[in-house]
Amino acid sequence: MSEVNFKYVVSGDILQKYIDGLYKPRTVWERVFLLLKSKGIDVYSPGQHKGQCTSLYVVVKNSGTIPSLGATQSGSQTIDVILYCPLTNYTSLEPYTIKIQQLLHELREFIRPTGNIIGVLVDDNVDAYTNTIEYQTFQKLRR
Repeated sequence: MSEVNFKYVVSGDILQKYIDGLYKPRTVWERVFLLLKSKGIDVYSPGQHKGQCTSLYVVVKNSGTIPSLGATQSGSQTIDVILYCPLTNYTSLEPYTIKIQQLLHELREFIRPTGNIIGVLVDDNVDAYTNTIEYQTFQKLRR
Protein backbone atom coordinates (compact mmCIF):
# COMPACT_ATOMS: atom_id res chain seq x y z
CA MET A 1 0.00 0.00 0.00
CA SER A 2 1.55 3.32 -1.00
CA GLU A 3 1.95 6.21 1.42
CA VAL A 4 -0.86 8.06 -0.38
CA ASN A 5 -3.24 5.14 0.12
CA PHE A 6 -2.11 4.79 3.74
CA LYS A 7 -3.01 8.42 4.41
CA TYR A 8 -6.33 7.83 2.64
CA VAL A 9 -7.09 4.93 4.99
CA VAL A 10 -6.11 6.94 8.05
CA SER A 11 -8.21 9.89 6.89
CA GLY A 12 -11.25 7.77 7.51
CA ASP A 13 -12.82 7.59 4.06
CA ILE A 14 -11.85 4.00 3.31
CA LEU A 15 -12.01 3.11 7.00
CA GLN A 16 -15.63 4.26 7.24
CA LYS A 17 -16.55 2.43 4.04
CA TYR A 18 -14.89 -0.71 5.48
CA ILE A 19 -16.84 -0.34 8.73
CA ASP A 20 -20.06 0.13 6.75
CA GLY A 21 -19.32 -2.95 4.65
CA LEU A 22 -18.91 -0.89 1.48
CA TYR A 23 -15.21 -1.52 0.96
CA LYS A 24 -13.52 -4.85 0.35
CA PRO A 25 -9.80 -4.88 1.26
CA ARG A 26 -7.56 -5.65 -1.71
CA THR A 27 -4.84 -7.47 0.22
CA VAL A 28 -4.47 -9.52 3.37
CA TRP A 29 -2.27 -6.78 4.84
CA GLU A 30 -4.99 -4.19 4.21
CA ARG A 31 -7.62 -6.48 5.74
CA VAL A 32 -5.58 -6.85 8.95
CA PHE A 33 -4.79 -3.13 9.06
CA LEU A 34 -8.42 -2.06 8.56
CA LEU A 35 -9.82 -4.53 11.09
CA LEU A 36 -7.44 -3.31 13.79
CA LYS A 37 -8.01 0.35 12.88
CA SER A 38 -11.79 -0.17 12.95
CA LYS A 39 -11.50 -1.61 16.47
CA GLY A 40 -9.75 1.54 17.72
CA ILE A 41 -6.22 0.13 17.73
CA ASP A 42 -3.42 2.60 17.05
CA VAL A 43 -1.99 0.82 13.98
CA TYR A 44 0.71 1.71 11.44
CA SER A 45 2.44 0.35 8.39
CA PRO A 46 6.24 -0.11 8.64
CA GLY A 47 8.10 3.19 8.95
CA GLN A 48 4.97 5.29 9.55
CA HIS A 49 5.14 5.77 13.35
CA LYS A 50 7.41 8.64 14.30
CA GLY A 51 9.03 9.40 17.64
CA GLN A 52 9.26 7.54 20.93
CA CYS A 53 6.76 4.96 22.10
CA THR A 54 4.52 6.72 24.60
CA SER A 55 1.48 4.48 24.27
CA LEU A 56 0.59 1.03 22.96
CA TYR A 57 0.53 0.62 19.19
CA VAL A 58 0.82 -2.00 16.44
CA VAL A 59 2.77 -2.19 13.18
CA VAL A 60 1.44 -4.57 10.52
CA LYS A 61 4.12 -5.85 8.15
CA ASN A 62 3.95 -8.16 5.14
CA SER A 63 6.90 -10.49 5.68
CA GLY A 64 6.82 -12.14 2.28
CA THR A 65 5.38 -14.99 0.28
CA ILE A 66 6.84 -18.45 -0.19
CA PRO A 67 5.67 -21.24 -2.50
CA SER A 68 4.15 -24.37 -1.04
CA LEU A 69 6.46 -27.38 -1.11
CA GLY A 70 6.52 -28.73 -4.67
CA ALA A 71 3.96 -26.18 -5.88
CA THR A 72 4.43 -23.51 -8.50
CA GLN A 73 1.08 -21.77 -8.26
CA SER A 74 0.18 -21.70 -4.58
CA GLY A 75 1.96 -20.55 -1.49
CA SER A 76 1.62 -18.72 1.76
CA GLN A 77 2.02 -15.11 2.76
CA THR A 78 3.25 -14.18 6.22
CA ILE A 79 2.00 -11.14 8.10
CA ASP A 80 3.84 -9.93 11.21
CA VAL A 81 1.84 -8.03 13.78
CA ILE A 82 4.39 -6.17 15.89
CA LEU A 83 3.18 -4.78 19.20
CA TYR A 84 4.91 -1.84 20.87
CA CYS A 85 4.67 -0.97 24.56
CA PRO A 86 6.47 1.87 26.38
CA LEU A 87 9.45 0.78 28.49
CA THR A 88 7.64 2.24 31.49
CA ASN A 89 4.66 -0.11 31.10
CA TYR A 90 5.83 -3.73 30.67
CA THR A 91 2.81 -5.15 32.50
CA SER A 92 0.52 -3.92 29.70
CA LEU A 93 2.24 -5.91 26.95
CA GLU A 94 0.80 -9.37 27.64
CA PRO A 95 -2.84 -8.21 28.01
CA TYR A 96 -2.41 -6.11 24.85
CA THR A 97 -1.04 -9.14 23.00
CA ILE A 98 -4.07 -11.20 24.06
CA LYS A 99 -6.44 -8.41 22.98
CA ILE A 100 -4.85 -8.18 19.52
CA GLN A 101 -5.01 -11.97 19.11
CA GLN A 102 -8.71 -11.95 20.04
CA LEU A 103 -9.44 -9.17 17.54
CA LEU A 104 -7.56 -10.94 14.74
CA HIS A 105 -9.52 -14.13 15.44
CA GLU A 106 -12.34 -12.37 13.55
CA LEU A 107 -10.24 -12.84 10.39
CA ARG A 108 -9.92 -16.62 10.83
CA GLU A 109 -11.40 -17.11 7.33
CA PHE A 110 -8.44 -15.20 5.87
CA ILE A 111 -5.48 -15.65 8.23
CA ARG A 112 -4.34 -18.14 10.80
CA PRO A 113 -1.75 -17.82 13.55
CA THR A 114 1.38 -19.81 12.77
CA GLY A 115 2.10 -20.29 16.45
CA ASN A 116 5.28 -18.23 16.14
CA ILE A 117 5.32 -15.47 18.71
CA ILE A 118 8.67 -13.77 19.05
CA GLY A 119 9.49 -13.15 22.68
CA VAL A 120 9.69 -9.70 24.16
CA LEU A 121 12.53 -7.58 22.80
CA VAL A 122 13.62 -4.06 23.68
CA ASP A 123 13.69 -1.54 20.84
CA ASP A 124 16.07 1.16 22.09
CA ASN A 125 15.33 3.34 19.06
CA VAL A 126 11.80 4.08 20.30
CA ASP A 127 12.13 3.11 24.00
CA ALA A 128 9.69 0.24 23.69
CA TYR A 129 9.17 -3.42 24.39
CA THR A 130 8.09 -5.31 21.27
CA ASN A 131 6.34 -8.58 20.73
CA THR A 132 5.64 -10.08 17.29
CA ILE A 133 2.78 -12.41 16.40
CA GLU A 134 3.05 -14.18 13.05
CA TYR A 135 0.03 -14.95 10.87
CA GLN A 136 -0.22 -16.78 7.58
CA THR A 137 -2.59 -16.94 4.66
CA PHE A 138 -2.64 -19.30 1.71
CA GLN A 139 -2.88 -17.80 -1.73
CA LYS A 140 -2.30 -18.17 -5.42
CA LEU A 141 1.19 -17.00 -6.35
CA ARG A 142 1.38 -13.88 -8.50
CA ARG A 143 3.57 -14.08 -11.56
